[in-house]
Amino acid sequence: MKPNEPLIQNLQVWRVSPPPDSRFRGEVWRRIDALRGAGSWAGFVRAHATGLAAAVVLTAGLSGWIGHTAAQVHVRADRDTLLAGYVASLDARIQTGLDEESP
Repeated sequence: MKPNEPLIQNLQVWRVSPPPDSRFRGEVWRRIDALRGAGSWAGFVRAHATGLAAAVVLTAGLSGWIGHTAAQVHVRADRDTLLAGYVASLDARIQTGLDEESP
């Protein structure tokens, strides 16, 4: 290209003058703060608070139900053991050993 071409001459004198925006600086800092908060644990919790609360409630409810069921099984097993011991203490045949079949 030759230095006298009109394109080169136009590019040399061309200047960009954007209109001033009074909110530009504030918008830049708002975007920076949004990016800072999104990367932190607190930002994640704030963004997903409803889902995390539902997960905590569901986990607590499920844990309570499982614990209650396990306790019921344990109580039934203890009850059966206590009843068998009580019946054995009252039954005279068990106490004397007569309940065994003799040949």
